[in-house]
This record gives sequence, C-alpha cells and structure tokens, in this order.
Amino acid sequence: MKRIMATLGFLAVLGLVGLSDKPVVGIASGDNVESNPTPGASVTIQTFQFRPALLEVKAGTRVTWTNQDDILHTITSGTPESPDSRFNGRLQGKGSTFSFTFTQAGTYSYFCTRHNSMRGQIRVN
Repeated sequence: MKRIMATLGFLAVLGLVGLSDKPVVGIASGDNVESNPTPGASVTIQTFQFRPALLEVKAGTRVTWTNQDDILHTITSGTPESPDSRFNGRLQGKGSTFSFTFTQAGTYSYFCTRHNSMRGQIRVN
C-alpha cells in the first residue's frame, strides 16, 4: 500500500510541474483525448484505466500500450460484446508493452478481456 501511495504522489508531482509534452484535454465522463500527429503514440494502463481513454492519431501511427499495473491486462480490439480480432495483446505485468500500427482511418475500440469495464478508443485520421 505504501508503494502505491508513493507512486501516486510521484505522479501527482509530475503532473504539477508539467513534465508531459503531450496535450491532454478532458471530455465527458472523465475520459481524455490526446492528439498526436507523430509516428508514435502511447497509452498507459494504470489503476485499471487506459490513459488517455481516447487517442487521436494520423494513419500510419504505431501506438504502444504500457502496463503500469502489477497484474495482467489485455488490449483486445472491439468491445466485450463484440471482439473483432484486429489486434489482441497480453501485458503480463508492470512494464510490459504491446504495439499496433494503425494504417487506415477509422475508429478502433478496444478493451481488457479480464476487466471488461476497461475500455479505450483510437481515432485514426
């Protein structure tokens, strides 16, 4: 528990000093959106959430998910009700990553098969 609290405190300090160079804008339901026209973009999994929950990228962008939780999560395309098999990655624990390159414009939903409330979306322009 002390480790979790120390990590949360460190992250709060990072947020206060503005060390992030990526713009994050709040939208409904506490989700956030990040616009990133560069060749690579990232999503962090932390405390059972995809951050940002909505990511906008250009076609050809490689998105990398990084697990910051100590347990297994998946990055599974589609929804829990209708997985679509476009991509499916397993992140075994803290520090593990999964990457996928989005080559076509569209909206790509994804979720964690172990924790169906964990959902995210990639919008490709």
